Amino acid sequence: MLDVGPLAAYCQSYKVWRESVELLAQTPEDEQLVVDGKPNPLVRIARNAAHQMTAIGAQFGLSPCARLRVAGITPPQQPSKFAGLIAFDHD
Repeated sequence: MLDVGPLAAYCQSYKVWRESVELLAQTPEDEQLVVDGKPNPLVRIARNAAHQMTAIGAQFGLSPCARLRVAGITPPQQPSKFAGLIAFDHD
């Protein structure tokens, strides 16, 4: 039950983000970034909500890096595609 709070916060942030993005889409194009010479507050609201979703979502493993941390998996070590390009001659 400890996940209920963070999940509710994620859902609330998503709601705020979705509504602000939808309102921005309905705003005339010349007012989407600036309104009356000031930054459109919907842009800041959407950005803040997206940041909160990213931060909270990481706790639930909602990104590739976060999934690795949550699962405790180490990413596979693949050889670099540049590994054979530079050869040092030690003669």
